[in-house]
Amino acid sequence: MAQHVRHSHALTLQTLVTTRWLLLGLWALVFVVRWWSPPSADHALGWTTAVPPWRAGVAVLLVWGSCNVGTRLWAASRDVITPGFVGAQVLLDLLVSLVLLQLSGGADHPFTALLLVPIVLATALSPRWAAAAVGIAVLGFGALMVANSIAHGGSERPGLLHGSWLALLCLGALVAWLVQQLMGALSRSRAELEQLRDATIQDQHLAALGTLAAGAAHELGTPLGTVNLLAGELPHMEPEEQRTAIDTIKREVERCKDILHRMASPEVRVSALSARDAQPWFLCELQDELDDPEGVKLTFVATAATRELRGTTTLARASLGQIVRELVTNAAEACRRKPGTRGVTVRIDVDGDEGVIEVEDDGAGMEPSVAAMVFDPFFSTKPEGQGMGLGLYLAQAQMRQLGGRLDLQSTPGRGTKVTVRVTLRPPDPMALLGPMTGLGR
Repeated sequence: MAQHVRHSHALTLQTLVTTRWLLLGLWALVFVVRWWSPPSADHALGWTTAVPPWRAGVAVLLVWGSCNVGTRLWAASRDVITPGFVGAQVLLDLLVSLVLLQLSGGADHPFTALLLVPIVLATALSPRWAAAAVGIAVLGFGALMVANSIAHGGSERPGLLHGSWLALLCLGALVAWLVQQLMGALSRSRAELEQLRDATIQDQHLAALGTLAAGAAHELGTPLGTVNLLAGELPHMEPEEQRTAIDTIKREVERCKDILHRMASPEVRVSALSARDAQPWFLCELQDELDDPEGVKLTFVATAATRELRGTTTLARASLGQIVRELVTNAAEACRRKPGTRGVTVRIDVDGDEGVIEVEDDGAGMEPSVAAMVFDPFFSTKPEGQGMGLGLYLAQAQMRQLGGRLDLQSTPGRGTKVTVRVTLRPPDPMALLGPMTGLGR
């Protein structure tokens, strides 16, 4: 939540900088029109009430613009934007707006409504900053009324000015309250979304545990059933049969231990690692994650792009390597079932913003009906007792966590190719803040 608050302050500052440029352009246009308009246009431009002194007007606009440039540069050099800094900038805008109003007509100027803009920005920070902005705006407008009264020996429309002052007070407070309500609703929605996300992650973990438990029951059922059957028959067996049964029971127990060992290994369980690493790495480094399968030749091909900057990624290397190892293991098994194969080839390339990993074998291949089920849990093409049927299912689940996808193409008798496509660099939500916050670096 604290990170969201910091991002909110940075976004408020970016909005303030952009708004300043718009207000600067608006005031510059007003001043230029009044300075350069012919005398015959005074009646049409009477709503500006006064011709501002050009030296003072230009000086204020230049100072304001310089402050905006300085604010932009200062913020770009900071990783964290504090609410105090943003609040000070908002109050500065209020004071500058009051000065510009005084130069161009004071409380009679119709652009006094622009005082609401800093109030809205202050409300995005906190109720205290909003109250300070409303207070300064109301007091400043009151000072403009007093200055008008002194300059003209009393206003011709005191009731209208008093009404405008009261309207500014009420409208400023109302706007601050409304914006606070909207921000509160957004904050609650964000908190609910975070809770929902956490609940979804917990559900995914429970589903993974349930899948592993189901796999254990499925895989352990056969040896445990054999042990149970032989244990019940032992009292009724001859000594020689008992020795044979005991040897069988020992083998089945070892088989159960092997199954449990494989379930505890990283190759089987769904990784709890983050989907991203802290440091970027080159795609070609995936070769270090692979081992040569027993009895099968493994060929690794990485294009030049995987060794360049565009071939770097922060994807969780351990998770991606785990997926590729599972694919290589399956491809090697397919090669063992067909004599005379060339082996397994792993190709890695970069396609736009995606990493492409192909694992291809020239093994036995699969019929379309079989290939359509390889990602289903507990489906295995291996002989009984040699596979849990969870490898590709869990690999696909991990691939979804990484934001990628698996595609499989297989031809009976010719082999299988599995293509992994995954985005190397995900969209950065802080990129919208640009370089000014320093958070996207």
